[in-house]
Amino acid sequence: MYKCTTPIPSPFRHSPHGTAHPEHPSYGRREIVTLPNKSHHVIQEPDMKKEASFNQNVFNLSLALSKSRINDATELRCMVLGLDGSVKESDIRGTRDGLGKEWGLDGRDLRNVDLVSEGIPHLLVRPSVIFISMFTLRLLVRPHGVLLFLLPIEDCHVKVQDVFMTDLQRRLHPGSGSGLLAKLPFELRIVDAALASVIATLEAEHVLIRREVEDSLQDSTREDVVYAVLRDLQDHRKRLVAIQQRASQFRSALREILENDEDMATMFLTDRQAGRPHEVEDHLEVEYLLEAYYKNTDAIAESANALLGDLERTVETIHSILDVRRNQIMVFEAQLEICMLGFAVPTFVAGLFGMNVANFFEESTSAFVVLVAVCVMGTVTIAKYGLWKLDKFRKLRF
Repeated sequence: MYKCTTPIPSPFRHSPHGTAHPEHPSYGRREIVTLPNKSHHVIQEPDMKKEASFNQNVFNLSLALSKSRINDATELRCMVLGLDGSVKESDIRGTRDGLGKEWGLDGRDLRNVDLVSEGIPHLLVRPSVIFISMFTLRLLVRPHGVLLFLLPIEDCHVKVQDVFMTDLQRRLHPGSGSGLLAKLPFELRIVDAALASVIATLEAEHVLIRREVEDSLQDSTREDVVYAVLRDLQDHRKRLVAIQQRASQFRSALREILENDEDMATMFLTDRQAGRPHEVEDHLEVEYLLEAYYKNTDAIAESANALLGDLERTVETIHSILDVRRNQIMVFEAQLEICMLGFAVPTFVAGLFGMNVANFFEESTSAFVVLVAVCVMGTVTIAKYGLWKLDKFRKLRF
């Protein structure tokens, strides 16, 4: 028998075009080709560029702020006030290091005096000066005058220093005040004016927002403006949270001083300058002063917290009502679709008899009545069954 010794090329062996051999592990499998997702790049590339730009801006600003914190030669704009609250020098410029040495502070104590943000309120007490930093109000108090720092404040911030400047001369007038306030030395009257301006600003913001919230809560019962009321309540919530946070920070600053007897005794700068330093336990006037503002701040914070709770409960109630209405609309749509289904099936049957073909009913006198009755009964039956099933699903409890 003739045998062929020449190997016959197998169609399954590797060819120049890349055909796989049957013994190759990948034979019979489709090659997966990954194509670039153009839409992914189109959506993500702008976001990546925006994120990279933001990170670069953060880096540059961080370097600038870091250099300004380290550099005590940063120039600051200030205003000097006299014993009667009048402006002695409206615009003086100096470095942190120079102003600190002149007013009895270390340059590091003024490192955060030119923060762009409002910062955390605090009182720094030194033997010859008191540094007050209350949001946008930052000043140095000595027995012979006040140094007010002029900061670049944005319009969106409440300018506490404007309230302080407007109310200061009235408080320092010789005939103003009675009782304990009239007996306080100059530096404590400045502290009183600063704390009063902060409290007045917080209380004014709280009262105005409370009125707006109450008006919005009254409008929340109107169905035609429920979405607008919901947006207003969300805005009010943000502002209330900000007020509560600021009041809590201010309260913490007062508590920190109240817990430090030595600082309260040191705040009598005039007596110390006259050679009559107070003992650690001798600070009753300062304690009464700080406690009064602490209670006022606590009342504002608690009131804002309670109003915030009412607002959040109202928002949750509105969301629940909207969810119920949305569910009612969905149920109505389902009922309507069930009724349409019940009407469509008999209509299809009636359409079959309406075709121009012989159906052996042409000669019957009762065919029309029977067909209409069957269609109506079929519509009612299918609709009732569908509505029964829908009602059964609605009664399920998960």
